[in-house]
Amino acid sequence: WYGFNPGSTLGVTGKSVVASRAALTTTISAASSAVSAVVMVKLARKVQFDLSLALNGALAGLVSITAGCAVVEPYAAVAIGVGGAAAYVGWSEFVKRVLKIDDVV
Repeated sequence: WYGFNPGSTLGVTGKSVVASRAALTTTISAASSAVSAVVMVKLARKVQFDLSLALNGALAGLVSITAGCAVVEPYAAVAIGVGGAAAYVGWSEFVKRVLKIDDVV
C-alpha cells in the first residue's frame, strides 16, 4: 500500500509534501481501523483479542483511505479508518450470522 498511495502520488506530482501526507494518512487510517475493529468486536461479543481480526481491520482501513489519501486531513483519516472498521465488522458479522456463510474471507 505504501508503494501505491504515496509512491504514485510522488511519481505523478513530484512533490514530496503530498507524498508524505499520503503516507501519514495511510498509516493513521490503518492503525485506527485495526484498533477500532478489535474494540468493536470485543464490546459486542466479549471474545478474546484476535490477531487476524486486527489485521483484517487494518486492511479495511487501507482500502478505505486509498482514494483520498493525499487530500484528507490526518484527523479525517482516523474517521475514515473507524468507518472502514465498522463496515468490515458489520458485513463480516452479517455474512456469518444472517447468511450462515462460515468462511467470509
